[in-house]
Amino acid sequence: MIEAGSQTLALTTGAELYSWIAIIAGNIFLIVLIVRAVGHYAKREWGELVGHVITGVIVAGFVFATEPTKDMFVEIWKKVAGA
Repeated sequence: MIEAGSQTLALTTGAELYSWIAIIAGNIFLIVLIVRAVGHYAKREWGELVGHVITGVIVAGFVFATEPTKDMFVEIWKKVAGA
């Protein structure tokens, strides 16, 4: 515990920092995907554009809805692997 004036501040576990870094890194990755997707659209490379859109949806799911996305992939894996 750290005494700051009349308030006592508890040291954190770093979860807030991890969350902040994950969101920033995810947003940077999405921006890169969008820029590359625009390039593929301009060159009319439709297959690569679709691949970037699908990747962007998956990354956005993990960045903005981590637990539901993880649970969805776990359930899909259970159905595929028969576990």
